[in-house]
Amino acid sequence: MTNIYDYVKKYGKYTYEELEFNDLDNLVFSLLTYLDYGKTKVKENTHTIKEIGKYYLKTNSYKKVAHTGIAQKRAYKLLELVIYTKRYGNVILSNYEYLSNKEMQFGVITFNISKKLKVIAFEGTDELISGWKEDLFIASTFPIPSHIEAIKYVKKNIKITGPKVIICGHSKGGNLALIAGMFTPFYKRFKIQKIYNNDGPGLRTKEYKTIKYKTIKKKYIHIVPNYSIVGVLLHNDNYKVIKSKKKGILAHDLYTWQTNETSIEKSELSEKSKTIEKNILKFINSHKDEQLLNGTNKLFKILEDENISDTMKLTKVKNLIKISHKFIKLDKETKKLIIELIFYTYNLQREK
Repeated sequence: MTNIYDYVKKYGKYTYEELEFNDLDNLVFSLLTYLDYGKTKVKENTHTIKEIGKYYLKTNSYKKVAHTGIAQKRAYKLLELVIYTKRYGNVILSNYEYLSNKEMQFGVITFNISKKLKVIAFEGTDELISGWKEDLFIASTFPIPSHIEAIKYVKKNIKITGPKVIICGHSKGGNLALIAGMFTPFYKRFKIQKIYNNDGPGLRTKEYKTIKYKTIKKKYIHIVPNYSIVGVLLHNDNYKVIKSKKKGILAHDLYTWQTNETSIEKSELSEKSKTIEKNILKFINSHKDEQLLNGTNKLFKILEDENISDTMKLTKVKNLIKISHKFIKLDKETKKLIIELIFYTYNLQREK
């Protein structure tokens, strides 16, 4: 079995003139967004992945990066591979943005492949609690803060006289790519070649039924692993299913996705994923947006009061005890809603 690391090793020697941009290149750029380029001095159209990558690897150890999350760990190893390839090494980085506060976690970067094509890639959820809060908000709120930033970024970085654009992202980043593409002004939308959502949530009913979605539908590619959990959330159209060597929540990891030379290893959505898709929609539709929003706010208010800003702090026993004590004091309706959410999460993560 092979994955995107193997793809880079074998096909990294080819330029985009020799081998056209494909689904696997989308996965490579989506994964690279998980690295923090803030201190690498990414300037407008001046530095290549090779130049930035060397600096990043020199100033950040694998051990340090791996501690921040699985996606970051995978991205670090991928960066080690791409910087010396003809296909990726000379790609120019520009317009890196990273914003984080109590309400939002947002990251995006542009990969300038040539004068004819560039890729705008959105980062998925990292270790910050604010990012996970937004993930839950996607089910009850539109737009979330990251949606607003994504729409603004794409509108600003698509030029009518500029290159064609591919928009992509993994997890929440995939959802941001979808929304940003939908809300690109009509006079710039023709520059968008493809929109990739890699195992990110779909759309709420209201947005799913809009003309904005229909206008980009032919350009939209939603790739999910055969044991998807995240990508089957909310409303989606036909999936492009890739085989993963893992099941359950572990299949969300891009590293586990299987490749077949220059394309994905096709598969079919598992019965478990189909059941999750059906049940989560049923759960969401059985509660009003206000209920979901209220429950989410109260849950995260507990975390904020205890100064829990990232997922690493959730692993400490003393913090879990404090959270439990505050949870018990919540009103009956909120507790019921949160317990349902935890029940779903617990059962999904038990998938082997």
